Order: sequence, then structure tokens, then C-alpha cells
Amino acid sequence: MKITYNWLKEFIDIEDLTPQEVADIMTDVGIEVDALTYAGKDIEKVVIGKILTIEKHPNADKLKICQVDVGDTVLQIVTGADNIFEGAIIPVALHGSKLPSGIRIKKTKLRGVESNGMLCSEEELGLTSHSEGIMILPEDEGLQPGKDAVEALELNDWIIEYEITTNRPDALSVLGIARELKSALGREIILPETTFSTIDENADKTLNLSVKDEIACPRYDAFTARNVKVKPSPLFMQMRLYKVGLRPINNIVDITNYVLYELGQPMHAFDADRLNGNTIVVRRAKDGETIVTLDGIERKLTAEDLVIADAEKPVALAGIMGGEESGVTFNTRRIVLESAHFEPLTIRKTAKRLGISTDASYRFERGADIEATVFAAERALHLMQKFADAEIYSGKVEFYPKPYTPKVIVFNPEKVKKLVGADIPPRKSFEILSSLGFPVKKEQDYIIVKVPSWRKYDVAREVDLIEEVVRIYGMKKIESTYPLMHSNVERPRRFDNIMKTKEFMTAKGLNEAINYSFIGKKLYDAFGLNFENLIKISNPLSEEWVGMRDLITPSLVNNCVQNIKRNEKNVALFEVSVVFNNTGKELPEEKLHAAFVLSGKRPEGLYDEREVDFYDIKGIAEELIEYFGLKAEFKRSEKKFLHPGQSADITINDQKIGFIGRIHPDVEEKMDIKQPVFAGEIYLDSLFKLSKEKKTTFKKLPKFPPVTRDLALLVNRETPAAEVERIIKQAAGKLLERIKLFDVYQGKNIPEGKKSLAFSLTFRSTQKTLSDEEVSRIIDKVIKKLNELNITVRA
Repeated sequence: MKITYNWLKEFIDIEDLTPQEVADIMTDVGIEVDALTYAGKDIEKVVIGKILTIEKHPNADKLKICQVDVGDTVLQIVTGADNIFEGAIIPVALHGSKLPSGIRIKKTKLRGVESNGMLCSEEELGLTSHSEGIMILPEDEGLQPGKDAVEALELNDWIIEYEITTNRPDALSVLGIARELKSALGREIILPETTFSTIDENADKTLNLSVKDEIACPRYDAFTARNVKVKPSPLFMQMRLYKVGLRPINNIVDITNYVLYELGQPMHAFDADRLNGNTIVVRRAKDGETIVTLDGIERKLTAEDLVIADAEKPVALAGIMGGEESGVTFNTRRIVLESAHFEPLTIRKTAKRLGISTDASYRFERGADIEATVFAAERALHLMQKFADAEIYSGKVEFYPKPYTPKVIVFNPEKVKKLVGADIPPRKSFEILSSLGFPVKKEQDYIIVKVPSWRKYDVAREVDLIEEVVRIYGMKKIESTYPLMHSNVERPRRFDNIMKTKEFMTAKGLNEAINYSFIGKKLYDAFGLNFENLIKISNPLSEEWVGMRDLITPSLVNNCVQNIKRNEKNVALFEVSVVFNNTGKELPEEKLHAAFVLSGKRPEGLYDEREVDFYDIKGIAEELIEYFGLKAEFKRSEKKFLHPGQSADITINDQKIGFIGRIHPDVEEKMDIKQPVFAGEIYLDSLFKLSKEKKTTFKKLPKFPPVTRDLALLVNRETPAAEVERIIKQAAGKLLERIKLFDVYQGKNIPEGKKSLAFSLTFRSTQKTLSDEEVSRIIDKVIKKLNELNITVRA
């Protein structure tokens, strides 16, 4: 969903707040802002121009030579556009200008004729993904040649793109967001103008209405107007529609879309002269009945589909899309304006079956405001009279047999503290609910609350009101605490182990990520994994959530990629979650995993700042396993999505408990990753079980000092460090207390195909102090064994 900052300013006074501050407030109250984009971004040296003359190009039939007034001069510009004419007002990119696509416009010659700029289309200005000619601007808007296009086209505005949960359809409009800001800021809403004059004739004399299914259509209001002048919309309206992702069509259609985004109420305008019998019938379709919708596609209907029909045939899919035959065109003179309310499930079924998603269906599927139909229609009629000279019939044709009755909820402010742990004063709860539009009344220790019509679909219980109070009060003000416990029951060991794992990861400087347990085929395919092995969801919300994941790593790497693309180059994330293995049985096997990714600079928990490498991800895995009292071994991994030379499977007592490695270059290329990403995943159920089985033993502190020796070795590049470590341990015997790899080097002074591994070896005896001679004999024995395997000591 998109709205603009300047549009929002017309509904609430936010002049003192920057667009970013508004976005932050929206996010704090639960309306998550995904993006904040300057509408005029990357548009430089583009001005308003007026075409004075047009001549044929002497050397090309499809090119034209235009003389264009750009204010301080007249430029010659060559174009191939067919929709231009003398006197046309158009945007002009001057020499040296920049466009959103990244293109720089320069003087050039086209088939031997000099061209000093470019006439711009909507696509070239970044307003649409496709356009069929030059952008022709209204002649009656007073646009002066030479004026900066960013200002003239109202692109000096910010586009706020946000996500809502399915239970908050009330926030799908400028008014809805203004209501949220009203509560958060304590400011009043400014409602738009809705006044208009009417003629003496009454609407019910021009239209017959019959609603055959009052469950699917509990309210229907129709207004009529005559002598409308259908033409392009005013520039401000066109530009606002462009900025929220819509394409302007004509003033009547644009007004219905404009008010939809303003107030959240879908509407539809019919050409009244194309309605047979001057009749509107809201009914179920007949099996096999067809309609050609506004997108030019013929739709075959079933008896479950709700349609708007005239006396003979369907003229619209109710709440989804109008019909092509009854649509408003530039020849339309009389209109019927529909503003109705449709039951969500009916609209959702038809939209899903036909594969249609429109702005109207998106709102009706989630639940529009049944009380907003007249207010929205009056706003649209005001605009139609202002911009289309509509003569509006008095009254309306309506069907509303059961007016909305607000649900009454008894709210106990004390329950807020019990459920949330926040001590919010009752008076504050009262003020918050009132500011959100809930009629409230204080009664002794309770608050009697009525649910406004725009919140009927998501506020049904006292706990819903508590959620409203808490999100406006501010989640940041609430401290995290454990729930009150009144029993001596011990917490499960598994829970404690999960918390230990999370605390360990956090201490290492990693941030916790929380993903859905679903995954899409595209992401799985990028990792070279078999998507068909996953458990499939029969009715997924989207293509990205089709399968139940059996690994966390793809999701976490995807999080990493999204951060990098947003210029967060240093990424350190972890996730602890259940995965689902397809066993072929009725229920999947659920396993607890922990995954972690690193990219860019090392996190603070790894002490020194440098680029992460394989040994950082190995160190995290190794230390986590040691944290649970176990010792891991690392063996070359065969996983296709990991780099063959920088990856390993993790085993304990020959039992595989995870893997680590750099993401394979092929995967990095498919996901457009521009920097190395290292990932690891540990099977926590297996780790916890082995940790439980391991008995804790104690030994005396050593009486005798250790002896440390460093050993730098030249080995084949393909030889795993773990294999070399195993050989050293075997040759050194029991006096080797500890071995640590502290350096890996490939480069200058290292032979081709070789690498240098540097180990620190610690020797100690429990019986005596070791002499240098004794340690040297052990080192000689180790070197002899290594030499047998073509591993030499580096000089």
C-alpha cells in the first residue's frame, strides 16, 4: 500500500514532522513502513516545455523535428512519438539531464539532424512501467515553459509504502493512517470537502434497485448524475495516482480511484445509458453466464459469484471489477455511482477462483467500512461536480435493511497490567481508545467501549482493546519480564538450552532473525535443493510460502542478501527454529535447528574488526558445541550449496550434527550477492541429546607447567586442516594437551597448489616437568609422520 506525505498532510497537521519521522511513528504503532522514497529521485534538469512547431524529418519517415519553448530559449528536439501536436505541454529533458533509469541525456544528431534534448514519457520519468507516447500535460493548469518538472509535476513529495496485517483493512487509506497519527500525536483529523449542489429531480426516478442477496450485499447506495464532461483528470490528481501506482484513465474513473485511496471505500461508476431498463440488480450469477470485464477478458461465472446486473445481463463483478460494456468512456454523459458494501468471503472466493486481484477486491476481502459508503460517495460527487461539471440528482437509491449496531465491550484497565506487565493508568487507556475513534464511557472501575464500524472486523474482545492501548502507548516503553510464576515447576531443560544458544549467539555479536517456517521454490532452487522433497501447503498465501522448510540456511541467507541490498554490508544473523522433515507419513518430523550467517566485517563479539572468513563461522560452531561440553570434528562437506574448498560437516562421535561453510559462488551469483557469505547450521536436538548423555567429570588442576611449540606446515591446498590435526594428535600421543590452528596462509613464498597451516601445540605431563629434549623428540616423531604423508615443515 502506498500513500504520499503531502497527501497525508491534507488530513492531519504534520508540517513539523519529516517524512522519516512520520514513517517511524507509523511503524511504532504497528503499521510497518517498508520504504520511503522521494518521488523526484534521480530526476535532474527536466523542465516543462511547449511544442511550437512540428516538421517532418528529411531523412526518416518516422521521426519529427520539434521546436520546443523551454522558457529561456527554444530548442530543436527530434522525436519519434506519434501523440504529440503543436501547442502540447510536455516534460523536456535538457542536455545533461538525468532520468530515473540512470540515463543521461546529451545533445546528439538523429539521422543528420541535431537534437538538443528529449521529450519525456511517463515511463521515462519513472511514473509507470509502460507508456505509449509522450506525457501530454493539461493545457489549462497554467504550466509555464521552463518550470522545473519536479516541482510542476508535484514530484517534490515522498511516497510512503507500508504493509498491514490482514486484520487492519481500516489502514488501507490516507484517512486510516491519519486516524493512527491522530492517536499517536494527539492531533485532530481534517476531513475532506464533500459538499455539492443538486438538481430538482430525484435519483430514485432515474434508477431501479433490487438486491437479491442481502447477506452477500448488506448495503448498496447508488447516486446518479447527468451532463458529465468526461476528460483527463486535473494534474494534481493524475500525479497522486501515478505516485501510488495507478494509471490515470479519465476524470470520472480517476475520482473513484482517488477517493478509494483517500477514504478506503471502493466505488464504481457505470455509464447509465448502457444499463438496460435503468436497472441495477445485485444477484448471484447463473452457472455458465459470462461477462467481459474492464481488462478485456471474458469471465465464465458460477452460481457462487455475486454480480451487479442490469435488466438483462451482468455489468460488473461485485466488489472486484466492472464490465467493459457499461464502463465510463469519453462519450459518457450520464453516470450511476455505486458505493456498496460486500461480504468478504463472497468476494474472496470469486477473486481467487478467477485469479483477479484489484484494489477493490483487496479491501472488500479484508472488510471495508459499511458506514463509509455515503461519505465516500459524497466526496466523489463533490469532485465530479468540481472537475466534470456533473449535475447531480438529489437523494440516492439505497438498500440498507440492517444498519450497523456497534459491538459493546467491557474493558477493565487492570487487565492490561496482568496480560502485558505494563502499568498504564486507566485514564491513559481511556484517552487512547477515545483518540482511536472508539466511543467510550467510564463506569466505576470499567470502561464501556463501542466498536466503530471501521474496526468491526478485528476488534471483538477485551484483549483486542488491550492490544490497541499497548501499541499506541508504545511497545518501547514496556520492559521485557518473565510472566509471574506461582508454582515450583522447573522450566524444561530444552527451553533452557534454547535460551543458552540464543544468549551465546548474542554474545558473539549476532542479531536474532525470525522467519516464517515457509519457503518458496525460487529460493530453494537457487540453493540447488530438491523442492519436491518438502511438505507442501495446500492453500499458500503466496508463491514465496509454498513449502515447509527443512533447513533454515536458505531463509537466513536471503535475509542477509536483503540487508546487503539495503547497503547494510556487515551482516551477522542467527535463527533458532523448528524445521519439518518429510518422512512420507501423515505428520512431518519436527527438528530444532540453529543457523547463523556472517558477511562483511566481523561482529563486535569476535573481538577484532576485519572481513569474516571460514574460520570465523567455524569458530562460532566450535565454541557453541564446547559451550555444551562437547568436542566436534570437522570433515569435508558434500553439500552443493557450499563452497567445496571452504565447507565442512560437523560430527560428534561420528554422528553428523550440522555443517558450516561459505555459500557456493554459483548460489551467490543466482542471488546477486556481491560479497562472500558464510553460513552454518547445527541440529540442536542432536546436540542437546549428546550434551545430556555426556557426564561431567572433574580433574585436578595441573601441578606442572606446559611446554608450547608452534609448527608451520606446507600441505596440499585440498587437504583439510582437520585431517592434519588428526595426524598430529595421533603421532604426539598422550602428552599433547591441546592443539590449535592459528593461521592459514596462501600467497607469496608459498608454492603453487600448497597452503601454510600454523598450529600451536601444548604439551604437559601429570607426573613431572617436561624437558625441552623430551618435547623435541615428540616433535621429531610428529614431523616424521607428517613427512611420510608429503607434509613438510615450512622453513
